[in-house]
Amino acid sequence: MTDVLITGASRGIGFALTREYLARGARVFAAVRDPGRAPALAALTTGRLEVIQLDVRSQQDIDAAGELVASHCGGLDLLINNAGVLHESAGIADVDGKRMLDLLSVNTVGPLLVAQRFLPLLRPGGRLVNVTMPTRSLGGLTRTENHAFIASRYALNALTRMIAAELTGTGQVVAALWPGYLRTDLNDHAEKATPLDAAIPSVVDRIEQLSSADHGACVLPDGTHFPW
Repeated sequence: MTDVLITGASRGIGFALTREYLARGARVFAAVRDPGRAPALAALTTGRLEVIQLDVRSQQDIDAAGELVASHCGGLDLLINNAGVLHESAGIADVDGKRMLDLLSVNTVGPLLVAQRFLPLLRPGGRLVNVTMPTRSLGGLTRTENHAFIASRYALNALTRMIAAELTGTGQVVAALWPGYLRTDLNDHAEKATPLDAAIPSVVDRIEQLSSADHGACVLPDGTHFPW
């Protein structure tokens, strides 16, 4: 049985990934900030689902989740760092320092700390996937909005590359994954975005196909690599 941990699993992409992996027979540790406020997960009646409290900003939660996973199954085949938030800003005048630091703690520092705790539990051939967005060369960056979110993705992608470099030769695969422009709360369920039900089976197929050729890459929905 495949053992999977997914952060940010209470809604959106995380919930859809959880549901799809359960449908494929995996055991899923669905990590959420507050299990009591995850009714959609509670409605998934299966003995292969373990809903666990894991606020990626909390080292205590991360450590407790690690102990729980180790006691239940001893290790993981797949870790998906999916938890993320968006604080909008139209220009520099809109940036709030406190909110930006909170966003970075969720979108960038959190995935690093989760990886730090769970990599020792990742089995040979296991995969670490950081859900992200492609980040073009800084020379081509012209956006002037959503400063904290964009910065968090550049930083997460850099950290993904660094983790991959450290794990080169171990047989484990570390990759950044862009699932595509999907309809979620982060984009107010934009009409132009692809509905989750239509996209997620292919996203899971892509994750399951990750190999050593994808180690350290930003993988796009069609399996190609975005040029860093």
